[in-house]
Amino acid sequence: MDKTSGWMQAVVFNSLLILMPVIAAQSLAAAFSGSTFSESPGIEAIDTTRRNMDEAFASFAPRSAGDKYKFWHDVVERELNDMDVAAARGFLLAAPQMLDRESVRELEADSNGVRLERADDRLAAAALRKLPLDIGLKLEEAQVSARIRDSGIELTPVTEASETSDAATGQKGETSADAEAEADSEISVSTNSRNNRHFLLLGTFADLANNSERWLDGDRVDILTLKITAIGLLEAEATNGLSDTNIRAASILKSARRARRMTPEFTAYLKERLNDALPDSKLRPALEDALGELATTNVREDRVQAAFMESLDTHGLEKLEADLVQIDRIGMLTSPSAAITLLEPVKDTADLRRVRLLTEAGGDRAVALVKQDGPDALRIADTGIKWTRELMLQVMGLTASGLALFYVMIATFRRNVRLPKKRVEPTGI
Repeated sequence: MDKTSGWMQAVVFNSLLILMPVIAAQSLAAAFSGSTFSESPGIEAIDTTRRNMDEAFASFAPRSAGDKYKFWHDVVERELNDMDVAAARGFLLAAPQMLDRESVRELEADSNGVRLERADDRLAAAALRKLPLDIGLKLEEAQVSARIRDSGIELTPVTEASETSDAATGQKGETSADAEAEADSEISVSTNSRNNRHFLLLGTFADLANNSERWLDGDRVDILTLKITAIGLLEAEATNGLSDTNIRAASILKSARRARRMTPEFTAYLKERLNDALPDSKLRPALEDALGELATTNVREDRVQAAFMESLDTHGLEKLEADLVQIDRIGMLTSPSAAITLLEPVKDTADLRRVRLLTEAGGDRAVALVKQDGPDALRIADTGIKWTRELMLQVMGLTASGLALFYVMIATFRRNVRLPKKRVEPTGI
């Protein structure tokens, strides 16, 4: 009996030694991975991330006061030379973390005297006063350029030539200043205010029909761009509030793709998401039927629109829309062109939500952080622990395993280690 009990205890003990690290690893992964990010970051996560951002900006600057100012001046000027208003404004907002204490006190006093509603606007205006006049002139020039890029009203149609360029982009994966400038020049925005904008780069159903036909014929057409365009145009036909979100996000994605500013990993991820929403197995036969017969231009467009609509997978579209919501929010918190910059280090949905958290915590500071620190900036996003039901069950299982292991250890110790009994000396009468 003792041998059987000991054997069972040994089996339980070894099983727990194997099981506990597995449960612990799963619990840690669920607690700190991007898969537990909520759709909208909580206040604690935003506050923690903001503190991390402040510490990161402070770590960028040199230690001496003179060097701090020169470094801060140089990074602001660098971004203005690149016509990146969002990044330059981000560094202006980071002035309290990057300058010496005396300069920060002066900055706080100056910002209190600025008559602007938002605290960040007051801080940016006060920080700009600490820079030479030529920096202010460069900022005005960059702002004009940004308004032309982000506030145009005319919608730029997508021609066959541009789609061919997209396909070449997907195959070659090259990056050049000329190509990026060309893509940026095609960005167009219809806007009523900073927080209510439509960033459109979708074209028309006629363009979609032409490029769909070329795709069927085996020409070089970027299928990712084609599907993004189709989803954006289909959403434009809807009247619900989510459609505006999807249109803006689709336009941002398409521009980022054409500007060659997406990582290969994120490109592959998007292709998978888009294929879930518009499966090739359903889309190709539907388009072949729609374009198989001669028809007038209007009839042809209607048939192509119907083909894409019939090919939509509802469940796959819902998964894609979860990412589109994140991208649109990033653009709304910053700007469409800034959103493209923020998408550059993204590799998957976890990174996308980290970028969303950075923008919620710091606005344009997030753009400056990504420009300065690259992909490492995403590590600053800190969501803390999100207690889901799955995570709580895993923690409970880990606790129970630990108690069971402790019990087996005590039982084994008591069975195998016997303390010597006290010898009782006989007493004489």
